[in-house]
Amino acid sequence: MDRRIKKTLNAIYVAFAETLKEKDYDEVTVEDILKRANVSRSTFYAHFKTKSDVLDSVSRNIFHHVFSHALEQEESHDFSQASILDYKHLFVHVLYHLRDESELIQSILSRSCKTEFLNTLREYMSPLIQRCLKEGFFARKNAPEELQLRHIEESFLSSVAYWFGSGCKESPEEMIEAFVSLNQ
Repeated sequence: MDRRIKKTLNAIYVAFAETLKEKDYDEVTVEDILKRANVSRSTFYAHFKTKSDVLDSVSRNIFHHVFSHALEQEESHDFSQASILDYKHLFVHVLYHLRDESELIQSILSRSCKTEFLNTLREYMSPLIQRCLKEGFFARKNAPEELQLRHIEESFLSSVAYWFGSGCKESPEEMIEAFVSLNQ
């Protein structure tokens, strides 16, 4: 991605997070984001249609990266040599990126957009969790597969909410160990 586009998107994300510290999501306007990000309306609309698109973009960017086959070493972690079939590392990698965006994620989780964000997170995690169930990564329970899937999805979302609620005290690895142990 072009460096200028990254800079613009980052400015919009930071402005979105800062605005959420002052206003509830329902009260945030595109104009609030524009002023704080110091970007033009046309620049904003070149990337997003609505503030909901900004919220969705946070998740999309994390997941497109995490599930990419071309991973590189990053400042806070290195999964460049990990196998795409190592499911635990995928969960851990998601938490690293959520923590890397902790200010934004914390703002989102403390506002009315929490449910929308967690639903997007569920949407992206569901295929991974389905694969994990089929491959036996999670112990098979004597329950319908759809119920197991929903239970593990909710467990992951609860783990994320707990982790941010406690200030991300545990490492991503420790959180995923706890999450996995709760689902074995």
